[in-house]
Amino acid sequence: STIYPGIHYTDSHASLQPMCLTVCFPGTFPRQILERSDIPVRISVSIDEEYGTFTTPVIEVASLDLRHRSGLLHCSGGSDDVSSNLSSDMSNVGEPTISFLPLPPSFDYVNRADWETVAQRIQEWVTTEVDTESSLWTWGRDAFWLAFVAAYPSFPMGKWPMWDPHIPLEGSFIEEWLQRSND
Repeated sequence: STIYPGIHYTDSHASLQPMCLTVCFPGTFPRQILERSDIPVRISVSIDEEYGTFTTPVIEVASLDLRHRSGLLHCSGGSDDVSSNLSSDMSNVGEPTISFLPLPPSFDYVNRADWETVAQRIQEWVTTEVDTESSLWTWGRDAFWLAFVAAYPSFPMGKWPMWDPHIPLEGSFIEEWLQRSND
């Protein structure tokens, strides 16, 4: 697949915005097949050669079960400010646990009520447990908007409840969603 990151412009420069990707592994295995705890997964990220002299992609990998302090598993690449900040932010002892993860086994991705519940739980967590200056708060804000739109896919049209005003309409997902809804 080819994906296109957002671009941040300054007066004389531009930079590519970080992206969050999720890799899912549908299906189950017999337990004895996965006895090892080091199952290799190969992921390749590259940028066209013409841009290679300006940047190199850095891959950050975190367990989806972010409730555990050891969520950050591996970082490959150079010493990048974003990577360093994310690594130190996610390993801070004072960080709150992510109370809404993992989703319960009964969670139904096509059930609106399940998404409403998740959005409400994320909203409570973001507004009461997380420091607004941390990258975890930004991640939680984005997770909230993903769950909110999953619960109310016609947003901003149609009927939907008001969310906590401490969660701004910001972040690449919700901004693009709103822009597309205006087209």
